[in-house]
Amino acid sequence: MLSPEFWIRRAPSPDKVLLDADQVATQRMRAFGPAGGLVDLKRIPATLTRTQVANWIQEAQQTPIQAAIDEQGQPVTEAMRAELRQNAATAHIPEATTARYGLSVRRTPLRSLPSTRRFFAAENLRDYESLQAGVLFPGEPVVIAHHSADQQWLFVLTTQGPAWVQRGDVAEGTADTVFSYVTRAPGRVVTGDQVRTVFTPEAPGVSELELDMGVALPRADVPAGDPINGASSYASWPVLLPAREQDGTLVFQSALLRRTADTAPGYLPLTRANILRQAFKFLGERYGWGHQFNARDCSGLTSDVYRSMGLFLPPNSGLQGKSEALKHRLFTAQDSHTERLRALAQAQVGDLIVVPGHVLMIIGHVEGEPYVIQDVPYAVFKDPATQQLRKTKLNQVSVTPLLPLHADDTTLYVDAMTSLVHVTQP
Repeated sequence: MLSPEFWIRRAPSPDKVLLDADQVATQRMRAFGPAGGLVDLKRIPATLTRTQVANWIQEAQQTPIQAAIDEQGQPVTEAMRAELRQNAATAHIPEATTARYGLSVRRTPLRSLPSTRRFFAAENLRDYESLQAGVLFPGEPVVIAHHSADQQWLFVLTTQGPAWVQRGDVAEGTADTVFSYVTRAPGRVVTGDQVRTVFTPEAPGVSELELDMGVALPRADVPAGDPINGASSYASWPVLLPAREQDGTLVFQSALLRRTADTAPGYLPLTRANILRQAFKFLGERYGWGHQFNARDCSGLTSDVYRSMGLFLPPNSGLQGKSEALKHRLFTAQDSHTERLRALAQAQVGDLIVVPGHVLMIIGHVEGEPYVIQDVPYAVFKDPATQQLRKTKLNQVSVTPLLPLHADDTTLYVDAMTSLVHVTQP
């Protein structure tokens, strides 16, 4: 059961294309539409108002993780919180400001406040960091709306929403330059869990960059076999990446990906076999809240898998469960346990099960019982021998049966399910 081939053999028509390239592109566009869950940055006004930016800053601070202790285990005081809020410099937002644009130049964390300080809800909850708000991958666009008092942070609007990012990780260019790069056809798409560009001391800005599954890069326009950054492109793929000049301006540099790296010339076909192979590439990876620890969390897992096939999902489980870009069956307290089991019996490979605060992916059925792959800190289930609840720390991408799992001490996942998402239905 810990091999994708086990599940591929059981999947109906595993190599059938579920959505063709045009259908994938249409669904990708819907994700940026009304209630799709992602932000269409091209629709952001060229002039931003003080109220608009201040509201975004307030929205960014709404972290689901309480900041109760710091890295040393000491209580977080109101004075510490006030210091962080002061660095956000909300009082210095101008009445109107011209929107600026940029591209991320490396894998970089998004933060709910402009600080690298780490806070946690409790000593035993250090896998969840309070200020972590997600991640930007190399080449992602942002709208720059404000900066911190210490000038070390930019407040940006990303496709995922508003957040703070370290200034040195964003290169600023014109809107046309930024969006023309983003809309270029992919030359290589990362299909492994993570790959790196080739080491190059000649161009340190694009040397050994971490590229996560689904990152799509345009091809660098260089003659075949010509050297790039001191190495031949004969045995590698030349790609184009954004880089940052000393003054913060955006430039583009060519880099190399080894031909042996797990990449593809475009998005993978959307098939059940590919969904399973891609998901199982993360098996055993440590849980990483908001893409911490060079990893990902539950919604990061599902997003990265589908992004490698050209589908863009919203950044958290709640939005994935209600995005109007996706087909889904919603559940309420009026739906019985039997009705929920009936829906799960008909679920297909790649469907997502959403419960409050978590998302899991269906990988198939064994003797009628649904199994899932999920990125999860704990598995809670009833010990069949003692009938007592057991809480087993997994803290990694794991394969589990669904039906025995509890969302809390009293409620099964099945009965906590709020949405069954049919990602692969047009």
